Amino acid sequence: MLMDVYDIVYLLSNIFGTYTLYKFMSIFFERNELNPKLELIAYLSYFLVIGSIHIIFSVPILNMLSNFILFFLITALYSSSLKLRVTAVVYIYAILISVETITIIMFSLLDLNKHAYSVDVDLILSLIVSKILSYTVVLVISNFKMLKTGIEISPLHWFAVVGIPFGTLFSTFMLMTESNNDNLIQLFISITILFLINFFVFYLYDILIQSYQEKMERNLFKQQNNAYMKQLKIITESQENIKIIRHDIKLHISTLQGLIEKGNNDVALDYIQNIYHLASFTNEYAKSNNTELDSILNYKIYEAQKLGIEIKLHLNVPEQFNFRSIDIVIIVGNLLDNAIEATSKLQEKENIELSIDFSRNVLYIRLINSYSGDLIIEDHKIKTTHADKENHGLGLQSVQKSLAKYNGSINLDYTGERFCVDVLLYNPVNVNFTQ
Repeated sequence: MLMDVYDIVYLLSNIFGTYTLYKFMSIFFERNELNPKLELIAYLSYFLVIGSIHIIFSVPILNMLSNFILFFLITALYSSSLKLRVTAVVYIYAILISVETITIIMFSLLDLNKHAYSVDVDLILSLIVSKILSYTVVLVISNFKMLKTGIEISPLHWFAVVGIPFGTLFSTFMLMTESNNDNLIQLFISITILFLINFFVFYLYDILIQSYQEKMERNLFKQQNNAYMKQLKIITESQENIKIIRHDIKLHISTLQGLIEKGNNDVALDYIQNIYHLASFTNEYAKSNNTELDSILNYKIYEAQKLGIEIKLHLNVPEQFNFRSIDIVIIVGNLLDNAIEATSKLQEKENIELSIDFSRNVLYIRLINSYSGDLIIEDHKIKTTHADKENHGLGLQSVQKSLAKYNGSINLDYTGERFCVDVLLYNPVNVNFTQ
């Protein structure tokens, strides 16, 4: 069976459509711990199956049914519940069908076939435009998702998201209206190049975003490792002190007995205080037995004390909860970093108040610190005042990204010269994180 112009354009545009489907799936599902080769095979199989069904049967209802089934099969790649899989497929399919229907109606009203010599411009353009518009929709949704997780989107990127696809639409329209039997090959090559330009521009942007996120993750893991090393040092020193006391226990008792028998009670009390000081571990500020939380708290409090800043800590948490350790490090670590940095700029160092409570399966965090009163507010967001803006000012963005995983919330109050942060996280019952 020979393919006509529409079939060729359908196959070309469906390459783009397959990538759009991949982008939609990335919105609903996490891709971590996913085999990239298996994912590539799945989407390549989708493209080949849908293309074959269209070329062989050319039955619209069969195409629609096949797409729906294949969408659902692709969701099997990702770790998720059945409810989310069904929801994702319904939403994605509804968006794609809506865009395609609106596009077909629009071009049937425009009746552009009168400008063409030998091809059905209305049908072909509606196919191309629907793919590009669908891609634009998924890009916009992706951007809003990144905004929700605290990643800022530059105006230039918003312009590219809209401008590049619509520029492609205009170029395609001009090419189609000038088409004839003599330049069909050039037409297909031009349309293919336009699709490839769109694909590679945004694919490269995705790579940059991924690289940026991996850099942040590496910095956070480094911070977490430093906190664990500090906690390990604390535990090791504490155990060494206890070993020393155990080793010399008979000597200590004998010395105390001699002092008491001679009536040197004051000296005996001082001796006991010295033993107590040796047994006490002054660098272990957080003692909840929750390893992840104690580690980051002890590390940050130690760093604050080196700057002459005291952190008043109230801690009431269980030994374990279902929050990922990396998220606890991100939230508590970044909030304390911001508070310590703000307090260190004051001429007279003041205390930082930190309260962490776990009640009714909810974690409450309140942090209060003094600051100079100078804040940069842009688009209702706090901007860093640090000179090195590339490596600073990302703390609250990271906190918001971690909070989003638990449907958590954050409230900032910076009236007067007191900065107050209230955070609320819901302890997940079923833990199934892949990122």
